[in-house]
Amino acid sequence: MSRHPRPHIRRIPGPRSFGVAAALALLSMTAPAGADVLDAPGKHVHGEVTLNIALEGRKLLLEIEAPADQALGFERSPRDDLERAAVKAVDEWFRSGRSMLGVPRAAGCRLVEAKFTPPKLGSGHADYNGRYLFDCASPEALEWVEVWALRRLQGVEEAVVNLITPAGQRQETLRDRAARISLR
Repeated sequence: MSRHPRPHIRRIPGPRSFGVAAALALLSMTAPAGADVLDAPGKHVHGEVTLNIALEGRKLLLEIEAPADQALGFERSPRDDLERAAVKAVDEWFRSGRSMLGVPRAAGCRLVEAKFTPPKLGSGHADYNGRYLFDCASPEALEWVEVWALRRLQGVEEAVVNLITPAGQRQETLRDRAARISLR
């Protein structure tokens, strides 16, 4: 078995080139008028994580939506100190944006903005939502990304990746935590 199995890929028809602003607009079309994408209600499926990745010029954007069950192992209010510590650790990880994404070192990407909306635990379904913007000094070296966040999340059966790059737009379904996503 290959270390990086080929994910299921579905091409999305449409224009071949998008700007980051257009990508954000497209990715946020489900949000109510005036709402931030991070606050928009989305599809909530246990075991499924949604990733939006957009690349334009030096800018690489990652948006991630994961059920709290995949991040914490529960969606209810924490019951003890151990669970409160887990919530604090996962909140800090999402807030920091560290170790969310792996890229070729030669691309020289650095995180320039991280936005995070904590889940409302105990109020039914709860999701972790993060948006991370990277500036890449050598975007021509960005041949692939690895979503390292999938290695830390638990019980992920499928990750749906919506991808917009200068090469076009497509959707991939990942079923392997170590899968590489081609940006070409």
